Amino acid sequence: MPPLYRGLAGVTDAAAMNRYLALAFLALLLPASALAGSGSGGTWKRLPAAPISPEFNARTSVWTGKQMLVFGRDQLTALDAKGNPYATGTANVAAAYDPHSKSWRKLSPPAKTAGFMGLSSVWTGKEMLVWGQGTRLAYNPDSDKWRQLPDSRLLSIHDGHGAVVWTGRELLGWGGGCCGDAFSDGVAYNPATNAWHALPKAPLPGSQHPVGVWTGKEYVVLAGPHGAAYNPSRNAWRRIATPLVRSDDTTAVWNGSHLLAVASSRKVASYDPAKNRWQALPTLPVGRAGRVVVWDGSARLLVWGGKRGGAILLPGAKSWTPFARGPLPSRLEPTAVWAGTSLIVWGGVPTKTWGKYGETGGVFTPPVLGCGDDWMPENLLATQAVKAGLRAAYLVAHRGAQVGGAVDGRTLYGMYSGTSYAVATFGATPTIFRTDGRGRWHVRAETDGRVCATVVPVELLKVWSLRHAAGACYVLPR
Repeated sequence: MPPLYRGLAGVTDAAAMNRYLALAFLALLLPASALAGSGSGGTWKRLPAAPISPEFNARTSVWTGKQMLVFGRDQLTALDAKGNPYATGTANVAAAYDPHSKSWRKLSPPAKTAGFMGLSSVWTGKEMLVWGQGTRLAYNPDSDKWRQLPDSRLLSIHDGHGAVVWTGRELLGWGGGCCGDAFSDGVAYNPATNAWHALPKAPLPGSQHPVGVWTGKEYVVLAGPHGAAYNPSRNAWRRIATPLVRSDDTTAVWNGSHLLAVASSRKVASYDPAKNRWQALPTLPVGRAGRVVVWDGSARLLVWGGKRGGAILLPGAKSWTPFARGPLPSRLEPTAVWAGTSLIVWGGVPTKTWGKYGETGGVFTPPVLGCGDDWMPENLLATQAVKAGLRAAYLVAHRGAQVGGAVDGRTLYGMYSGTSYAVATFGATPTIFRTDGRGRWHVRAETDGRVCATVVPVELLKVWSLRHAAGACYVLPR
């Protein structure tokens, strides 16, 4: 991860330069704890009781832009003649938490499925796709209806992959396994065609616990001590530099330019796909572990887990800033989402009764960065210098492409939290751009006419006056 205050190279307009200098000056005056919040910074609030309590390792969640959707599997039990519980089956359960009303609601019962392993889920902008061994479901919150995903011969031997991501078009999964088996195959599901297809063979050994992230262009997978990246447009894999962490005990997120990997050993590293280079980051404080890892969409990496709670890392900081454990027990089996301004952590708690689990959750709101108006979204004028920088970044990402200038009237440009964002059209479809820590433009994603809050801060989308669409997405002007 590049330091945030390394220099002004690539900053092309006065407004961006002023804010860059202000942020750099603030970083010199204040310690990292003042920027990311002190150990007592931020606030925790306990979630109200949820209407479901899924069993161990059988819960997953997504953030829709408005609510947290949770899917899980309940263990059904009965008592034998001596009063001891025994398993009689399982039942799928689901609920939604609305931060605005601070309330839960139980969702319509999902279809009964088989399965005894962990679950994965993604949000497509319209549906929550839930995938696990024996479980393939989609939920539409607008209609409050579930549908069964199709079967496939590709899933006959191995169903429910270990590293699952959403690309904007497809659900991708690779690796996974159980009970002595470690798989090295991958498959994809396309909601538009409602069909599965196989991924080409990856240059990776089988792994029961791989880690995967979507970069906007590639599917980066870590498997044990190895790594590779799959490009859907080329339908091909490439080896990447040897990771600094093993996938077995690691959680990873994408921050717009780097993969950030946090291990339960407290080791942390970042990977830059453009340079194919790993970099060690500051080690997590003692008593913290990477059970929950999220990127706040702008400037901070948040980690929660372990006996002492969580910690925050600001780009360029030499150390983490701890925050309290909050109302959550350290033995919590969590699922979590970043809800735009806060971290929602919810999960199961073991009880003394076999097969029964309690539930609890909390919301952590980190302190606002001490950057003054730098956190205010701004709609800026797309000057010729800005458009030239966008065109250069587009050419780098699309080698050999023949393009002219940005289409007039369809270039959006703005800033939020010291980072510049833009949407410009050079090819057949609009492209989303974002600046890195040095102020240089990079292609972040392509768009079919919608920009989602997962790639551009929602505050900036509103300042641009884009029309709200489904989920957390907004429609570009025509």
